[in-house]
Amino acid sequence: MNKYEIILDVCRTGSISKTAAKYNYTQPAVSLLIKNFEKELGLPLFMRTKYGVSLLPYTEEIAKSLECICREEEKIRQIAADLNSLDSGYIRIGSIQSISYHWLPDILQKFAEKYPKITFELCIEGFQALVWKLKGNELDCIFVSRYSVPDYPFIPLGKDELMLVTPKGHPLSEQEEVSLSDVDQEDFILTCDRLDYETGKIFEMNGICPRIRYQIMEDFTALKMVEKGFGITILPRLLLKNAPFDVCVRSFGEHYSRVLGAAWLPDMRLSPAALKFLDFAEEWGDQRRAILRQNNTNESS
Repeated sequence: MNKYEIILDVCRTGSISKTAAKYNYTQPAVSLLIKNFEKELGLPLFMRTKYGVSLLPYTEEIAKSLECICREEEKIRQIAADLNSLDSGYIRIGSIQSISYHWLPDILQKFAEKYPKITFELCIEGFQALVWKLKGNELDCIFVSRYSVPDYPFIPLGKDELMLVTPKGHPLSEQEEVSLSDVDQEDFILTCDRLDYETGKIFEMNGICPRIRYQIMEDFTALKMVEKGFGITILPRLLLKNAPFDVCVRSFGEHYSRVLGAAWLPDMRLSPAALKFLDFAEEWGDQRRAILRQNNTNESS
């Protein structure tokens, strides 16, 4: 029991013995608590008589301050209880564009149905910016590719195939399937993550050197440039889903893909709400994979 609450109860009852009985203390223990607090203050709080105790006139402001402290401490306890019971909470999420468009809305909608009082802040950035913000404690977790966070805890949610995107009428658009070697020496539009991640690694491993003519810091702008015939590019299938551009999308015969999921800092103590959200996202990923396997089985039978 908070010592301030005990002192305030003595103020209300005017009786050390009544307060001691209420809180299951001995009378000497409550008297000692008051004496020690008065010693901390350097002045007496109570006037003692044979009828009990009462606040000295000049100490009423101290009692009011103690009431404020007790109210705020109770508020802190209630907030902590709400967070632990998931009655409330605030989660800061970072995501790359493709996941934010096609996966997160479904995850967030289903999570909100179970935990309606938890609120979210969502930041959309490229891989590098998201990792910086996570390291700077601006985000609780980020939705990215495994390749971009090799040393971080990671929950895989699904694979995302890398696709070649060409203008209509481009020679490669006439092929049902292309090879990575077809990209060599083609005019190439570099997107916001440049060659720092999967595409660059694939080029390096296969000795591919496209002619990089433009570097665009926003994926949909890059797609518009492809549509206008400025060059070709490589983008993930998930980002291209329902994209409103008149372009050709072709699979690579080698079938390059990346693993997408959620990551967080190894040494970060996540809130109960963030932990529950990550568990929920993992369940969502498991369900998604099960549905994909079932669909593949049905198509092959």
